Amino acid sequence: MTEGWESGGPPRLLLIESQGGPERDSEFRRDATTRVLTGQAVLLFLVQDGVVLAVPGSDEDLDRFQKGGGVLAADGFSLGQRGLDTELLRPEVRVVGMDVVAGWILDPAVRVMWH
Repeated sequence: MTEGWESGGPPRLLLIESQGGPERDSEFRRDATTRVLTGQAVLLFLVQDGVVLAVPGSDEDLDRFQKGGGVLAADGFSLGQRGLDTELLRPEVRVVGMDVVAGWILDPAVRVMWH
């Protein structure tokens, strides 16, 4: 079961972003946005240094990703390790634990790509 993410329907794509900061290569995030805008169901999970992208205004590609219907989630542990307050994140960011992510990864209808 994919808690916090619709189950059923066509295969879904889980993209895992572990690299942070807008100065980092954003090709991965641009690809996520393109996929959302072409109708694919995409969840972008931010982990490790990638959680800095959960801060509002940190990345224009993520702005477009969310506006296009992409689901954005962030690892609660990584946020805490970096001192990021969950109350000050982008709108609609889902803060989850690795147990939830494991469920997404193990779902046979989900394809996973890690960056």
